[in-house]
Amino acid sequence: MQISRRQAMWTGATVSTSAFLAAKHLLAQQNSDFQLRYMLASCMYGYTDVVEILPEVARSGASAIDLWPKVHGSQREQIDEMGESRFAALLRQWGVELGCLTQYKLGPFALQDEMRLAARLGCRTIVSGAKGPRGLQGKELKSAVSDFIEQMKPHLAVAEENGVTIAIENHANNLMESTEALKWFAEQRPSPHLAIALAPYHLPQDAELLANLIRDLGDSIAVFYAWQHGRGAVESLSPAEQRLQMPGRGELDFTPILAALHDVGYQGWTEIFMHPGKRGTPIMDSTAAVTDQINRSRDYLKQCLATVKEDPAAAKQARNNASEKGKEMDNQSELGQETIAGEYNRLNEKEAYVILHQGTEPPGPGGYTMTKDPGTYICRQCNAILYRSEDKFESHCGWPSFDDEIEGAVTRRRDPDGYRVEIICSNCGGHLGHVFQGEGFTAKNTRHCVNSISMRFIKKGGEIPPMIVKKKE
Repeated sequence: MQISRRQAMWTGATVSTSAFLAAKHLLAQQNSDFQLRYMLASCMYGYTDVVEILPEVARSGASAIDLWPKVHGSQREQIDEMGESRFAALLRQWGVELGCLTQYKLGPFALQDEMRLAARLGCRTIVSGAKGPRGLQGKELKSAVSDFIEQMKPHLAVAEENGVTIAIENHANNLMESTEALKWFAEQRPSPHLAIALAPYHLPQDAELLANLIRDLGDSIAVFYAWQHGRGAVESLSPAEQRLQMPGRGELDFTPILAALHDVGYQGWTEIFMHPGKRGTPIMDSTAAVTDQINRSRDYLKQCLATVKEDPAAAKQARNNASEKGKEMDNQSELGQETIAGEYNRLNEKEAYVILHQGTEPPGPGGYTMTKDPGTYICRQCNAILYRSEDKFESHCGWPSFDDEIEGAVTRRRDPDGYRVEIICSNCGGHLGHVFQGEGFTAKNTRHCVNSISMRFIKKGGEIPPMIVKKKE
């Protein structure tokens, strides 16, 4: 059957329109499923042993770790000390991906061996800085960016051979210090294996400007640092002032920024980040407390993303989570516990066996395993507040179980058996039990398995004794 030219044109237009609508529907569906892919920066924990940090990856909502070298962290050097095979085994044990190796000190022209190491460990991203003149604008800046990219081409060949992407971070007093430089870089990059690690901290703190920049850079971004300038990162500032660099703490509104990431369908890594004033130190006093700060910012970003997706219920829930966590962290005297200096509480033989010698009490319904009364659990040895009753749940494992702890109260470390993660009181170092993740008992997917004998329970309304800080010898 023959059709007229008008019919042919109409049919073609219909097909084109259908294809356009289908593509639009697919994009909308993809955007509705958009989530951030989190990567945990090891330097947030200072020089802490990587063995202690790896369990925090899942707890922080991340799936990968970014290893930093000295002076910001020491975890990259720890790989060399323990050996690649041992580190690879630890990654498998904790179900963690090595997402990135950060290597500013090597610079962009000395990454060949690092890229080969990355490939052997299944890592696909290396972050470094740029090389070139500073303070340029216009044609001079474009030319300098072009020269830098030309110098990178031999190194890109190694990156492509090893399946690695080199992400260049924008940094103050650097060739890549401005939005203009980043745009020229994105326009001229010759390969997807050369990308951008975008740090809002080093750019004007204007949310709309940053959002428009993200839209301009599009798929050239491989790493996004959820990081704002706050008041800087110097030792003269208090720890609380330094933490203003983290999302939800300072003045920068991340909602327009996440809207832009959503719009471009961003698929790279997101790293909640800050620098402490003294490099190489954790941003909080304990490993668990560092992770809690990261999670507070993650709740804020979740709220922003829910707003972007026009999901009021999710935004409200995330906002409440961030607010409640913030109140807990910002008011450490919330439970009214005083502190005194003195000798720890005297322990009997059974208590000493568990608390001082990492023993385990027999499983069963005794102790606090079945306790459901509202109240607070404190350390038997030093009275430090450890857990709230609302975080307790029934796991039927034979010991009291909690899916969260009081911020900073519990420290995690590798158990002598080499497999489990031991939990101890952050104040006195007394053995509490072990922590397990990924079991699915609660939404937090965490189980603190605690010996009853390591704790005392104070019913709601009861007087919490002062926490004992050991006298210095």
